[in-house]
Amino acid sequence: MRPRRLLTVVMSAALGAAIIAGGAMAAGGRPASRTWSGFPVKKVEQALHAKGSVVHGVLSIGIERDDITGVHIGKTPIEPAFEINGEADFQPLSHGRAFLNGDIALKPSELDPFISALLRNGLTFQAEHQHMYDFKPIVWFIHYRGEGNPVKLANELHNALKVTATPFPQAPPAHPHTSLDPKRLTKILHGYYYEVGNGGVVTVYVARRNPIYINGIHVKPQTNIATNIAFEPLGKKGGYAAVVPDFGMVASEIDKVVGTMRSMGWDIGCLYNQETAEHPQLYFSHEFKVGNPYKLAEQVRKGLDRTNSY
Repeated sequence: MRPRRLLTVVMSAALGAAIIAGGAMAAGGRPASRTWSGFPVKKVEQALHAKGSVVHGVLSIGIERDDITGVHIGKTPIEPAFEINGEADFQPLSHGRAFLNGDIALKPSELDPFISALLRNGLTFQAEHQHMYDFKPIVWFIHYRGEGNPVKLANELHNALKVTATPFPQAPPAHPHTSLDPKRLTKILHGYYYEVGNGGVVTVYVARRNPIYINGIHVKPQTNIATNIAFEPLGKKGGYAAVVPDFGMVASEIDKVVGTMRSMGWDIGCLYNQETAEHPQLYFSHEFKVGNPYKLAEQVRKGLDRTNSY
């Protein structure tokens, strides 16, 4: 559910210091994408046949489904970097181990074979759902996780992905460009970083204030649990975009957020859990609207204000 990683980082003052403490940073504020003390970044990437970036202490590898084309919501084209993608996030643990958490976009015919492949390879099947009910053709998503040696986890995940038509190898765009203003969007949303992906798609990430545990592990926001807001530019001037926030909420926040967004005309695409053995349990909702990206970012911020988010 994320664009390919990555590119440019902007951190809020409220959260930046705490997150940076968890991971190496290169000069100029960019994440150290090729080196990371004690963690086998290159070996993990080689095993998965995909390259990523270290984002505040988590190796995040985006996996797009470039082979799933022609997807629309109404007349709006949905690009792979916008909403037909997934990611694999590796958070280091003690004694050379790692926590893997992620998801993948799938064709309906790939669902059962992929679930079986996950289980055969010792990974945990966590969720199966759609993001938007009116994708045509429909796209499904499966969430998974694992714990152990990071290279072994990457091999297990790649073995499972081989039963799908997911194209490999994959890598982030070398010189991403967008007609949108990522810094302005990040400031409006109080995000702690943004990224620019293929097709000029901008995604801004906003973390919750409270700690989240999955299977007893204190996980970082970068392990696929932060609220992300994706902006797909429609046209070359940057004044019109399709926007999909993916709100991460506890149960008591759901009706407040959904009610706020519906009052502003947002289409509610889904509501689901994406992790098992999570505490507190988070619920996620993808929502959709087309218009001026900066005005829509202000509306998304009103939804975020109904949650315990920065």
